Amino acid sequence: MGISTPTRNSIVSAIKHYVSQGVVSEGKAIHAQIIKCGFLPETLLYNHLLNIYCKSSDYVSAERVFDEMPEKNLVSFATLISGYSRSHNPQSAYLLVPRLQEAGLSPNNFVFSSLILTCSKLLSVDRGKQIHSQVIVSGFETDPFVRTSLVDMYSKFNDLNSATSIFGQCTVSDPIMYNSMISGLVSFGSFEEAVYLFVKARRDFDLRPSEFTFGSLIKASANIEIEVGEQVHVFSIKTGLDFDCFVGTSLVDMYGRFGDMESSEKVFRSILSLDIALYNAIIVGFSQNSLDEKALQFYQELRSRGLIPSDVTFSSILRACGSLKHVKLGKIIHGMIQSSEFHKDLAVNTALIDMYMKCGCVEESWKVFRRMPNINTISYNSMICGLGQNGKFYEAVKLFIDMKCLYMEPDHATFVVLMSSCLGHERISYVHAIKHGFGSDAMVQNSLLDGLVKAGFMNEAQELFHKMPQRTVISWTTIISGLSQLGCHSDALELFKSMQLAAISPNCFTISCILKACGNLANLDHGRCIHACSIKHGTDDDEFTNSSLLDMYANCGALGDSLNLFEELPKKDVVSWNSMITGCAQHGKGAESLKLLGDMDKYGVRPNHVTFVSLLTSCSRSGLVDEGVHIFESMTPKYGIVPCMEHYACLVDMFGRVGMLDRVKRLIESMPFEPDVSIWKIVLAACKLHADAELAKIAGDHVLGSDHQEKASFVAIQNVLSMTHNWDEAAETRKKMRDLGLRKDPGSYLEEVSEQKKKRMKGDTDVPRLSPAALQNQLEQAARLKGEQVAARAIPDDAEKDEWFEVLDEEPGDDEDSVRSLLVHPQDATSQEPKRIDRIRCQSRRHSRIAMQSIDSEYFRTAISESIFISEAFSLSPVKTTSDIRTQSEITDKKKKMN
Repeated sequence: MGISTPTRNSIVSAIKHYVSQGVVSEGKAIHAQIIKCGFLPETLLYNHLLNIYCKSSDYVSAERVFDEMPEKNLVSFATLISGYSRSHNPQSAYLLVPRLQEAGLSPNNFVFSSLILTCSKLLSVDRGKQIHSQVIVSGFETDPFVRTSLVDMYSKFNDLNSATSIFGQCTVSDPIMYNSMISGLVSFGSFEEAVYLFVKARRDFDLRPSEFTFGSLIKASANIEIEVGEQVHVFSIKTGLDFDCFVGTSLVDMYGRFGDMESSEKVFRSILSLDIALYNAIIVGFSQNSLDEKALQFYQELRSRGLIPSDVTFSSILRACGSLKHVKLGKIIHGMIQSSEFHKDLAVNTALIDMYMKCGCVEESWKVFRRMPNINTISYNSMICGLGQNGKFYEAVKLFIDMKCLYMEPDHATFVVLMSSCLGHERISYVHAIKHGFGSDAMVQNSLLDGLVKAGFMNEAQELFHKMPQRTVISWTTIISGLSQLGCHSDALELFKSMQLAAISPNCFTISCILKACGNLANLDHGRCIHACSIKHGTDDDEFTNSSLLDMYANCGALGDSLNLFEELPKKDVVSWNSMITGCAQHGKGAESLKLLGDMDKYGVRPNHVTFVSLLTSCSRSGLVDEGVHIFESMTPKYGIVPCMEHYACLVDMFGRVGMLDRVKRLIESMPFEPDVSIWKIVLAACKLHADAELAKIAGDHVLGSDHQEKASFVAIQNVLSMTHNWDEAAETRKKMRDLGLRKDPGSYLEEVSEQKKKRMKGDTDVPRLSPAALQNQLEQAARLKGEQVAARAIPDDAEKDEWFEVLDEEPGDDEDSVRSLLVHPQDATSQEPKRIDRIRCQSRRHSRIAMQSIDSEYFRTAISESIFISEAFSLSPVKTTSDIRTQSEITDKKKKMN
């Protein structure tokens, strides 16, 4: 039986079938079959061949077929113009219009739609308007295809008025038109209007959205609020489009923008067909939300699936490498970029510069910068910012000058970057900003304001603030934050009141800054008012605000209010849990802190390194040594968190407070890195508390041998040596301190009186244990002041402000005048009945119950009056009358008796 020869109709049917099924790779085979059968030259078959070549993006073959056609009709031109309009070279569509007119043909609705699409892709505004005029003259303005294309074109041109005008002329409810208008509104930034139009279309004629409609709605929701996005997500599930890759990518991106990476990952895992766009969306989300390790994890998954990274992939993963200081992986990715098509891409090279700068590899950044084929303002901005971050301020300014020499005009972002990065050169930058017309730019002024605040130039910052013609909420927040950071909390509160009077609504960052000020002032009344203000302005559901509220109530001593607020939070993130654990730690509630960790595990909230710093601090201050050790040992195996320097410092402090100095030594020896000066200072404080001269010498060598030589450290070492009778070494330390010009600032303790009152408000209950040697030295000093002979002399600590002792037999609020009289005139004290001292309280919020034998009241009061580290024990106001103050000579006489 012979093989039948295909007929003309069978070939046409085969072409239509292949095109409808998307199988367009058979174009050349079909073309050869047509030639073999002798069916050419037929215009109909030529047009079908044109269509299949255009569908397969084989425009070379399409042009050859088009040129071979002996007779071309309107369908021939429309097919090739449509193909060109969707190609990477859409301007070729314009070149066919004159040939179409030469053939005596007039464009139809399909030709006009393709030409309008070409204008949209090329953003050819003038040509687009010309074609629109031709559409009107030709009478195709009411055609649904043409009208939809016009709406889309004007949306791309950001000409919303023209787009809405054309849309308003439509009398028929056309779903394609509505989808195009919704997409146009989203492109223009009218997100709420886009959602409203969709709701209206659903109500009027039950518009059935496509995957592209959902893409536009989800993008709009990402710029409104998450609740709207969740409703769109639910609707996509009802329509069965939630598994679509395009819709899924949009949902992943939306949840990432809102910081809900848990939902973002769930959507990602529900998509069956994974492509590079979907992976880019999840990687960008993790990177932007500082979950850089997760971003790297998904990048490895992408590579294992054999997907090829795009420019977005490289840019996002390089950002993650920079944040993690993972320069090794960054260099590997750099090598991949060099062998890819993106080695000249501007965004990718800028990301490389940023990554190397964050990792401290300035020279590598310079190499990338110099090899870039196209350098623009963004490239310069990235380099200037990185140089400033790495302390290369003069190089940053020089690069800015080079930028000017190359006639490359800086934009406002350049000045923002220069001022925020190079804090010592704000005035230079500002002069250039004024010269180039950016001096009145709000962003530039706010950047300068921020730079001055960060550099500590508060006078200049306030002067600029008051001269600003337009103060935005960012301006107010910056200056309020600066005042609060410098300890001017009352001034920050006053400025916040002025902000309210100026009718400027605070944002979540403003509220957080002012709550911090209230907490530092222990001003609970003001804190409650700010809480009410946050509710009024709708910032009470913000995670930063809630965290600041928890901190404020805890700092003001209202731990109960903090706990109540925490329980009422609808969504508790790790920041909220950390704030609550820190609050319990401040109040010595170690058991409560441990319970909160258990609750975190129960609710599936994963703790971070800050959580464990707070937990270990809480255990340290509460004396829960075994519990603290257990938490430390469970960090890596249970939670996957490798202890850093801060965690080891907390553990050292915990052992030091209870006198386990042998464990302190073993811990320091077993640390995986060299302890920094902060740890040695903690060791030194523990040695002073427990009179361990041997370990104090080791700690002292590390502290004094560093660049952080402070008078408090010298005095602490000196006191430990004196308490343990190492007089020669103590004298040598005192001499070294004197040679360096370090001395205690007179009156510095009086500034801390109100702070001491605030600390006592918290009702701390954590307990230190004074070692017998330390207690004995205090009693020896008291005896010496009474006039008795003792074998040794201890030097009172006159520099460490955080160790003032108070007698708890006297409650706050007792007759302060009589107490002050006893402090400054001990000779007037009358004998009283012996009293038992129940406990001594220290400023570091640890208490110890010390059993002492009966001591003569005058004897003990005399000791208090002469010991500098006890002089503010009752948190008294500074003495204002000269009659109550002893002369310097009287103090000198007393010191001579001590010697």
